Amino acid sequence: MFDAVEIGRRISRLRKEKDMTQPALADVMGVSFQAVSNWERGASMPDIGKLPQLAEALGVSVDELLGGGRGGELIRSVIDGSEEKFIQDGKLTFSEAGEAAPLLKPKQVTRIVQAIEEENERREKKDAEEGKEASGASGGIDIDSLIPIAPFLDEDYLEKLVFRLAPGIGLHKLAALAPFLSEDALDRLAGEEYVRSARLSELATIAPFLSDDGIDRLALRAVQDKSSISELASIAPFLSEEALAKIASEVVKNGGSLGGLAAIAPFLDEDDLGKIALASVRDGGSVAQAAAVAPFLDEDDLDKIVREALKNDRPVGEFAGLFPFLSKDTLRWLVEAALKKSDSSVLSKISNFL
Repeated sequence: MFDAVEIGRRISRLRKEKDMTQPALADVMGVSFQAVSNWERGASMPDIGKLPQLAEALGVSVDELLGGGRGGELIRSVIDGSEEKFIQDGKLTFSEAGEAAPLLKPKQVTRIVQAIEEENERREKKDAEEGKEASGASGGIDIDSLIPIAPFLDEDYLEKLVFRLAPGIGLHKLAALAPFLSEDALDRLAGEEYVRSARLSELATIAPFLSDDGIDRLALRAVQDKSSISELASIAPFLSEEALAKIASEVVKNGGSLGGLAAIAPFLDEDDLGKIALASVRDGGSVAQAAAVAPFLDEDDLDKIVREALKNDRPVGEFAGLFPFLSKDTLRWLVEAALKKSDSSVLSKISNFL
């Protein structure tokens, strides 16, 4: 792929060899002084339509201006309108097409990639008809060749290629393509690849590009597949509060600890977390486990949890981890409960928060 910084240095060097100022070159090119400055700093590349004029102004060929190579030859053929013949004659590879891609429009890159595929297929068919051994060229692009050229392809054609390469792309490689795919296509691909790999943690790399419904569905499926809450935490920032609440409820109902929710607690709605914690304690869950999520619970919900547990005659010492988060009134309730049980050790601990 062309290095914009290197090309910029070349433009700057050639301009200076011509003893031209940036404004002078800008006048010749019919562009702003800022445009020439951006080219030379590597902040942008000259438009392909300007390359012949720029090369002439600097006294070099387009190939020399771009630093030679097959990518430069392809650019020259595009300028001349002879890219199809160049592809037929030159056995152009997908990686070589990728070198020229940053200077081309998406539809141009798409046409070139299609032409390479067609030419490779034609050669394979001809070799087969003549009984020749395969030359090694493949009619279809593979995922490793597609990734570098993906940013420059028309979205519809890119998605057609990606679906053709599925199944088996792998979530880690799908992540490299994610910014250039539609949400609908990515949702479908991510679902298929997750089912194959069952690696929820890998979804974090593509989560920002999935639709809200898509990431929620995958997370809910992960819970059904018994993925751990710690794995789920990696995608929690991208999940809806509704999905997170459902997941948290399912985890606790299925025997997971309330404390285990600490990994996703910062992303749960406060009211939802309070209801889940209260239900857990009512069903006999450990009050001590609530301490792990206490920083994310409303004070009123914590008070309800403590009072509910006191009704079931829980030991006052079980509440120690909650003391820093409880209201004064609830702490006094605990003092009364400790006095009834003559638990002086708990009384000294509570006194620190009254």
